[in-house]
Amino acid sequence: MLSLAGAIALLWAGLAAAQPAPDPGGAPPATFAEPAGVPAPDGAETPAALPAGAAGADSSGDQVQLSDLVKLGLLLMEPKGGQAVADAAAAPAVPDPTPWAPPYKTGPEGASPVVTPPPALGPGDGTVYAVGDSVLLGTQRYLGATLGGWDLRVDARVSRRWPEGLDVLRQNQASVGQVVVFCLGHNYGGGGFAQSYVDEAIALSARAQRIVFITQTEWTPAQAEVNRAIYAAAARNPKVVVAPWAETVRANPQFLVDNVHPNTGGAIALANLVAVMVGPAPPRTGVAPPRPNILPIPNDPRPTPTPTAPPIGPSTSLPPSSTTTTVPRSTSSTAPTSSTTSAVPATTDPPPTTAAAVP
Repeated sequence: MLSLAGAIALLWAGLAAAQPAPDPGGAPPATFAEPAGVPAPDGAETPAALPAGAAGADSSGDQVQLSDLVKLGLLLMEPKGGQAVADAAAAPAVPDPTPWAPPYKTGPEGASPVVTPPPALGPGDGTVYAVGDSVLLGTQRYLGATLGGWDLRVDARVSRRWPEGLDVLRQNQASVGQVVVFCLGHNYGGGGFAQSYVDEAIALSARAQRIVFITQTEWTPAQAEVNRAIYAAAARNPKVVVAPWAETVRANPQFLVDNVHPNTGGAIALANLVAVMVGPAPPRTGVAPPRPNILPIPNDPRPTPTPTAPPIGPSTSLPPSSTTTTVPRSTSSTAPTSSTTSAVPATTDPPPTTAAAVP
């Protein structure tokens, strides 16, 4: 594209070339006519240039309109067609803010929250790394089915607290991909540390395009502190998405087998909620993956069966394009060969100081 200085130089060169050589006979040289309506130095208006052949016009054709030279300069300053296309292609794409799905009701009861799904994510590695406690562990078998098309990696352990979960994230940075899901805080005992824990989790997930926090069942005031920290982080960071599980079980107490742990229906409801807030997986090799699969929620009060050692690799309950991997905390490998998870106890370890459940 021609620079502004170059265009001006060409413009003046055109003006100089348009000036005729002096007439040896003494005839006055051709002049450059100003556009009509432009005030002359003495305040009088300069008449418009006369067409060729008209009375008063220079029949030699040497008279040049200044406006024509201005148009020439502007034309020279315009980018070429190919350059304009290249500039448009280089411009960053504007993310589509449209939710990927209609509003979703999280449970069967009338007071169940209705969430607005986030927009679909753009291209990425198609991985979801989930870190959590026994609540996430009991939901793992259904997450593989609801998160259609995603490569799911789960690191969950019974009685896990925030410091251990953050340590797992530090040691397994290779597993941090397009989406990170946190279910931590059910074993938190309070003390005003929740906001710093949540902020550190976000900092350790800086590579992720979306960070999903599951709100914690408020069986003590400490879990309410965690949830306040989650919502405060979501208000500051557009990457953070909240999955309102605490609000869901408050409206659907039948989802729990005790104060914290979901039964089968609750585990499926939580897996559905996480899938809605994660959204659809990005296309791979030009093929659109399956969309999230919302499972029917049974009315089953039985505890969720959790295997002692969750299987490694493809799960029998997953679609062909989905895999679930359990990531041990002792390695940063994204494809481990062993698991450190264990069975879910009937209750969660209590915090240092117990309190009545928050309604």
